[in-house]
Amino acid sequence: MTVTDEGEGRKRVLILGAGFAGLYTALHLEKVLGRDKEAPVELTLVDRNHFHLFTPLLHEAASGVVHPGLIMTPIRRILRRRRINFVRARVDGIDLEAQEVTLCCMQMPYDILVIALGSVTNFYGLESVRQGALEIKSAGDAERLRCHVIDRFEAATRESDPRRRRKLLTFAVVGGGCTGVETVTEVHEFLMHLREEQYEGIAADELRVVLVEIQDRVLPQMDRTLSRAALRRMQKMGIEVMLNTTVKGLTDAGLEFADGQVPLAGDTVVWAAGVRANPVLDSLALEKDRIGRIVVDSHLRVPGMPRVYVLGDAARAHHPETQEVYPPTAQVAYRQARVAAANIAADLRGGAQRRFDFTYIGDLVSMGMLSGVADPFGLRLRGLPAWAMWKFYYLLTLVGWQNRLRVALNWLLALLFPANSAISHECSPECVAEICL
Repeated sequence: MTVTDEGEGRKRVLILGAGFAGLYTALHLEKVLGRDKEAPVELTLVDRNHFHLFTPLLHEAASGVVHPGLIMTPIRRILRRRRINFVRARVDGIDLEAQEVTLCCMQMPYDILVIALGSVTNFYGLESVRQGALEIKSAGDAERLRCHVIDRFEAATRESDPRRRRKLLTFAVVGGGCTGVETVTEVHEFLMHLREEQYEGIAADELRVVLVEIQDRVLPQMDRTLSRAALRRMQKMGIEVMLNTTVKGLTDAGLEFADGQVPLAGDTVVWAAGVRANPVLDSLALEKDRIGRIVVDSHLRVPGMPRVYVLGDAARAHHPETQEVYPPTAQVAYRQARVAAANIAADLRGGAQRRFDFTYIGDLVSMGMLSGVADPFGLRLRGLPAWAMWKFYYLLTLVGWQNRLRVALNWLLALLFPANSAISHECSPECVAEICL
């Protein structure tokens, strides 16, 4: 099956991926071009899921602070009454010469292409880790992590062997960046709430939560004073932090380390040590960096291909003045979308291209209840102010007022009551399937 032009002279703008970069490019472009149904543009958005996933709140979905459904907004609801076509399909290949994209169910030609396929977890070639560790990249991952934790608690209540029980109650997170720190602190609080509320037979000192980081400090992209503040916060919570530690594999004995130290025996390993570009991009003969991101110019286009844009985690973009490479974050993707939309509109209408010269605001990191670290505009915030800024910023970034109100209510309830640990699946380590094609 092939999708063709609906009318002579219509330009086909095809956007791959409905994450922050892809979705907001479509929304901004539709707004710039207007909603005239007779306009000579056919705008199509493709994603393998039927929903837009708000990834910054995944760790809270894993702990039950927010319901997973609140961070998944149906794409067709977002696009309702908009002049944007949506196709739910998996992207299997891209032919830049033929200007055609291969989907799982059809071939789709284009005149202007936007590649915003996001990223996947980077296991750095460690196959044993890929097979045995948990991830935190999707709604299914968040539900699977919560299910896995509860399953380990249940198994511990039946286990009489102290060593086996200790292994069941040891939880490790690998990666001391923003995702790893947010995940390990949220998991720690979830474990404590779970034990106090439902598992009185498990002593607090039986629980072991460990963060493993390859560098000499956590949150290495932030100022050292904030890294130290984050480290102190985690240590105060009772989280063990292993710095300058490289993981070389995951076996039945636990996490194995490159320096030969004794393996970390634990049944739960969450891998948050980095991402790489979507593997679909691997076959493209374009310049890429070491994690597979396509190098783009200051207008977010592939050099030599003025009608191919790459955004978000798929792009290696840099500030045109400072040459600083932008990190793969939702903040950057969100900002790129507006510039890409303006440039596509200029391409269609014949106008000047805009440079992407966004100055990175900084990082916001939540660290459990009423605590966090942040460095917006060079400020150094910690504790309650950083936590409040994190909540406020991401609440405003959520899609739709309904979701904002519901998430705000969830946060309010989380201040008053323990997180909801109930799950909607039979509790088994492999029970939760991906909610996508």
